[in-house]
Formats: sequence, C-alpha cells, structure tokens
Amino acid sequence: MKLENPRDLFVFELSSMYTGEKKIDALLDEVCQTVDDDQLVRMLRDHQKETQQQARNLEQCFQQIGESPREVPCPVVDAIHQEFRQFVGMNPAPQVLAMFALAGADKVEHFEIAAYRGLVNKAMLMGETMCMQLLETNLLQEEETAGKLERYANEMGRKALATA
Repeated sequence: MKLENPRDLFVFELSSMYTGEKKIDALLDEVCQTVDDDQLVRMLRDHQKETQQQARNLEQCFQQIGESPREVPCPVVDAIHQEFRQFVGMNPAPQVLAMFALAGADKVEHFEIAAYRGLVNKAMLMGETMCMQLLETNLLQEEETAGKLERYANEMGRKALATA
C-alpha cells in the first residue's frame, strides 16, 4: 500500500480501524464467555452489536470514498487481547477477572475514541461529509459506551471494597 499523501494515510487508518472493529467483535465474544458477571456481559453484548454496526459503517465509508479495506493490522487491540488472555491464565477470582475485563474494555473504548476523532477530522478536512457522518456516529457510540463502562467500574469497585 502506497503512503504518499493524506488520503493514503486516511485509507490506512480507516483500514486499521476496520481490522480493529472485527477483532474487537471477537474479543468481546471471548470476554463474555469468560467472565461471570451478568450485568457486564449484557453491557458487552450490547456493545458487540454496536461494534458490528460500526464495522458496517466503516464499509459504507470505504464505499463513499471509492476504496476498499486494506490488510492493515491493529496492534493496540491485539495487545489488549493478549493481555486479557494472559490475565485469564493466572486464574484470578471471578470478581477480579470481571474488574480486569471491564478495565480492558474501557482501554479499548478510549483507543477507539482517539482513533475515531482523528478519522473524523481527516474526513472533514478532505470534504468527505458522508464518511465523516458515519465516523461521527461510531465516535458517539464509543463515547457513550466508555461512560457506561466507567460508571459500572466505579460501582463494581465500590462493591468490591465494601466486601473486602
């Protein structure tokens, strides 16, 4: 893939985000099968549906700009996934695993927020209004999810400390 101008960079970053959304979908499935916290599982399953829609939004964005997704890695998501698997291998208590999974999900959300902010800005500067709107939709969902996760992490932390 040539990387010679801002549009090439945009396609590269969009492709990386597309790869990331696909990997996040799989990661959410793995986390939901591993943790034993019904409320967290419900939250993550709801976000998994959003993640699948976000990938479709990215596909539409590619169509809008006359491109197709490239094979670009998303090492941030890979690292968070690896960290989760390593932690699971340490056989933590169920409550501790749920707290760790929740923190990991929040890490993913903040990565996505930063990535989508950059993509929205680039789409705007390039005059790709339809693509920008799709990216803004994804960004707003990520910000809402981060807020929900952070509120639940606070609640979970207070409960854990009260019983410790």
